Amino acid sequence: MKITAVRLHPLCVPLPRPVRTAIHAIRTADTILVELETDAGAVGVGYCFAFGAHRARALQALVEDLAPLYRGQDPRSARGLFEAAWRAINFLGHAGPAVMALGALDTACWDLAAQAAGVPLWRYLGATRTRVPCYASSGLWLDAEVDTLVREAEAFVAAGHRAVKMRLGRAPAEDLERVRRVREALPPDVALLADANQGWDEITALRVGRALEPFQLFWLEEPLPYEDVAGYARLAAALDTPIAAGETEYGSLGMRRLLEARAVDVLMPDLQRLGGVTGFLKAAALAEAFHVPLASHLFPEVSAHVLAAAPTTLILEHMDWHAPLFEAPLRVVDGAALLPEAPGIGLRPDRAALGRYRAG
Repeated sequence: MKITAVRLHPLCVPLPRPVRTAIHAIRTADTILVELETDAGAVGVGYCFAFGAHRARALQALVEDLAPLYRGQDPRSARGLFEAAWRAINFLGHAGPAVMALGALDTACWDLAAQAAGVPLWRYLGATRTRVPCYASSGLWLDAEVDTLVREAEAFVAAGHRAVKMRLGRAPAEDLERVRRVREALPPDVALLADANQGWDEITALRVGRALEPFQLFWLEEPLPYEDVAGYARLAAALDTPIAAGETEYGSLGMRRLLEARAVDVLMPDLQRLGGVTGFLKAAALAEAFHVPLASHLFPEVSAHVLAAAPTTLILEHMDWHAPLFEAPLRVVDGAALLPEAPGIGLRPDRAALGRYRAG
């Protein structure tokens, strides 16, 4: 099997509604969907995205720059191709858009490798589980009023979710009241997660974190700016609530510095910032070596396969932003994502959707 063409689809995918976090206002997921065509007729799919059309165009340019490394190559050599591309982006650095662009190409290679073997990617990676616990992450945003948060949380539970995430970043007293209202609205066996989106300093995080402990949150996510590894370590040691982070770090080096500093109780890497499936597998190996639970950030359609095969997997983030692009989005039943049985990753683009969301 050889890659014969690299096709890019620049897309502007609108979110169901504009949302706010502590540091972002988001209306669209500006996406570069990549298709690797082969002489065997199989097509592999991956994608990367940014918030903003100009930033997405930078991703597109970098995918186009890396594409010659993949044309004519066997996608089943995904790890070797990853290392070649990793060396190629050395001058730009192993963080930022170049790694994200690599992630889309690498993911498409793993899709093809599993297709060539005639099995879904999770089975190709040696997994035996067919379901991965997940949490609902597509609602409960910072700009929503508390009554809306409660309705959204109840709707997620009615849809089969057993864990729900909300965002923090208002005044501390208001954050605490919002958590109280949502927690009281949820059944006792439904977990509540909270994400501060890097919006606090260490003093605020410690004060609010201690005040949140009676609510027994599943975790407190990204309470500090991601660069403050020492602050994360102090916070993780001071609070009983598990601290989750890692989504803004790049590659194995980013994962390792968090783990070596004991800065996180849960490692939650981001597929595109790791450089795709190859990078995620490296992160999973590090999580195993440090005996740290593993989660994920976005990209649920792909991350579910890797988490199914990872020894320390805790939970998958289920975010439906890109679901409209595919014929068969990931299904959630009784709090778990059901892994697809089709060969590969199972990302079959909806051609009508590609036309509808094509970026101008």
